[in-house]
Amino acid sequence: MSEQIIISLGSNLGNRLESLHKALALLEEYPISVKQLSRVYETPAWGFESAPFYNACVTIATDLNPNHLLEVFLAVEQRLGRSRLPKPGYTARSIDLDLLFYKNEIVHSRDLKVPHPKLHQRNFVLFPLLDIVPNFIHPILFQTIKQLVVKSPDPAKVIPLAFNLGLPPIFNQFPFIAIEGNIGVGKSTLARKIAKQYQVKLYTESFADNPYLKDFYKNPIDHALQVEAFFLKDRFEKDTYFWQKNQGSVVADFCLHKCLVFAAKNLSPKEFVTYKEKFDSEIEHKKSPSLLLFLKASIEQLKKQIQVRGRSFEQDIEESYLKGIGEEYRLLLNSKLSFPILECEVDHIDFEKDEYAFQKILRAVFRASFL
Repeated sequence: MSEQIIISLGSNLGNRLESLHKALALLEEYPISVKQLSRVYETPAWGFESAPFYNACVTIATDLNPNHLLEVFLAVEQRLGRSRLPKPGYTARSIDLDLLFYKNEIVHSRDLKVPHPKLHQRNFVLFPLLDIVPNFIHPILFQTIKQLVVKSPDPAKVIPLAFNLGLPPIFNQFPFIAIEGNIGVGKSTLARKIAKQYQVKLYTESFADNPYLKDFYKNPIDHALQVEAFFLKDRFEKDTYFWQKNQGSVVADFCLHKCLVFAAKNLSPKEFVTYKEKFDSEIEHKKSPSLLLFLKASIEQLKKQIQVRGRSFEQDIEESYLKGIGEEYRLLLNSKLSFPILECEVDHIDFEKDEYAFQKILRAVFRASFL
């Protein structure tokens, strides 16, 4: 527990919860990974009269030293509208980031004191800390957070709120998120998890309905046109039906533009020209994603995940084919699409089991909504 790096966040101006979410998202633009998250607490202003604060504490993983972290905190605060100009006493603020503990180190300099010298006197820090590191030992006071809470001289009441800092409001700006990437990258897994966590509609591709798919993997040349023509017709028909039946926020495990990726790889140049004409005439009438989240992984990772998921007709996919599909995706992403694209590296990340990795992806999506 002594190796924890722990910070606090607070806001009492503007949209307080959004400011906390934005601060966490901006921190991960730097070599910082957010780990444990406390609950959000509403607390009275400490030491001055003002609107109540939303406060939270988080643990982070980083190789940055304490002084470099302070520089990051000041930069993030400034980007969120706070300027730490010298003023007497405490003031209201859009965001406040403080380094509470840096492992078990003790830092005393002109600009930084760690552990934070007054944290043991402040309930708005102690109660969030109790959520995530109750047994952490203060390196100067030699008491655990549990013990410090019991001995706290602060009479202020702190109210836990029913917000989840791990779920930033990604659908406010992006009501229709489509996830794309190479075969086996984890599109469906991620889409299902997002749909479940946010309670939004899941839109999935019915690839297994294609009667030519198994034959295509055995003999691509003879069955390419059949498989791609079926996908084009089937996807567009089902897309019309889906949007007739559904409204509100949606996450999809595919984007209709993937038709062009696989057709360009599998069809002859002449066949592709005809195919693209058909695609272009149909896509004009289709709903575009608010955001395309593109997942990237190495060929080695793709092959491993293809093997694990165990679809028999995929087991003989060659590396050269996966590389070719990757190249076609790159051409698509570099073309002039009508919607924003966020690329996310997911190599060696198990976002199904690793909640921290999953939340980091969500924060990357949220960051794209306000930058």
